[in-house]
Amino acid sequence: MNNNMLPESFVYNEPEYLFHYTSATGLLGILKCGKIRVTKIHYLNDKSELQLAFDYIRDEIDQQKRGIGKTRSDEDLDKMAASLDFNASTNLCVASFTAVDDQLSQWRGYCEIGKGYSLGFNFDKLRKLVASQPGWELVPCIYSERQHKQIAKYLVDNYPTKEMLKSSQDRLQVQPNSLPAFIDSFSSKAMSLAPRIKSEAFQEEEEWRLITPILDYANAMFREGNHSLIPYWEFDLDLPNTLDSITIGPTPEPELAFTAIIGLLINTFGYKISHLNIRQSTIPYRKI
Repeated sequence: MNNNMLPESFVYNEPEYLFHYTSATGLLGILKCGKIRVTKIHYLNDKSELQLAFDYIRDEIDQQKRGIGKTRSDEDLDKMAASLDFNASTNLCVASFTAVDDQLSQWRGYCEIGKGYSLGFNFDKLRKLVASQPGWELVPCIYSERQHKQIAKYLVDNYPTKEMLKSSQDRLQVQPNSLPAFIDSFSSKAMSLAPRIKSEAFQEEEEWRLITPILDYANAMFREGNHSLIPYWEFDLDLPNTLDSITIGPTPEPELAFTAIIGLLINTFGYKISHLNIRQSTIPYRKI
């Protein structure tokens, strides 16, 4: 059993760079503090993202309950199903990157046309930075429905019930087979897999996600959302080491935008910016 609860056969190509599309406000915030926001997954714009993974897991549990490809006892399956109803309080957060730079659909989806930027990060350096933080992961999203089902089955088939429950027994002060311990472990593991599973409709985005361990509200910050406050945390990007480029999105004033970015970088980092590649989007400006 690997730590990520993914089939060992799952492989993916590692890009040379990862990009983060953001607005002018987002750019100013990231460069000023050197950090990126990671948002609690329940507060992402598309609520179906989280639900999709849980639907696959529930479908696998239901199939095994009906005797199809059954590998677990009914008792274990019932506890797995019950644990999935207790995920709303779990503070698992994500930040989004992509392997694709200068893509029109992402300029439209994540930035206001004329006010967008794409920050390019060296993949190896960013991955090493993430790996240095216990429990944090940088992983690609998975868009294949076939693989979604494989992940759900692998989790249900291989989740080490007794071992995981025993490890949490002392902390929770419950018996090894009780539901609270199962909630604490199986639900959290399902939550950690959920951000990787996305609809095939978004495949062109080639998204990678920075995924957090379970976080504590003591270190949370909050911002205003459309319908409620939104909790978020921050991750230090070590910009002088990881940031490789900034692409200026489609704009009617490319020369002014370029000059302003140079000035902003001098103001932020001094004159030690020669390694940064500042470029313009090749997509013609169009006010949508």
